[in-house]
Amino acid sequence: MGAAVAALCCAGVPAVLGALSAAGLGFLVNDLILFPLLTLFLALGLWGLRDGVRRHGLRAVLALGGVGALLMVAGILLPPLVVYAGAAATIAASLWNAVALRQMHRSA
Repeated sequence: MGAAVAALCCAGVPAVLGALSAAGLGFLVNDLILFPLLTLFLALGLWGLRDGVRRHGLRAVLALGGVGALLMVAGILLPPLVVYAGAAATIAASLWNAVALRQMHRSA
């Protein structure tokens, strides 16, 4: 979620920018802060997916998360629709990872 918010801020999505300003976090709407935050959150998310893949063995989960991360980074320079697609892919990868881990624990 953190990566999605950072990417949407970088893309200039008005709803996210307005929500941050209303919450008193308008200082975060600065590319010098957002790019490192985006990188940090994407790295944490991919690390979590990699850890899940080590347990359940579904490498496609990590591939989907990686594609989503790349789309989110590329979407900063491209139309915001690319950021949405990347965010959807990373969220889908996280949900898929959680379901695979839950199924693995049930079968054990």
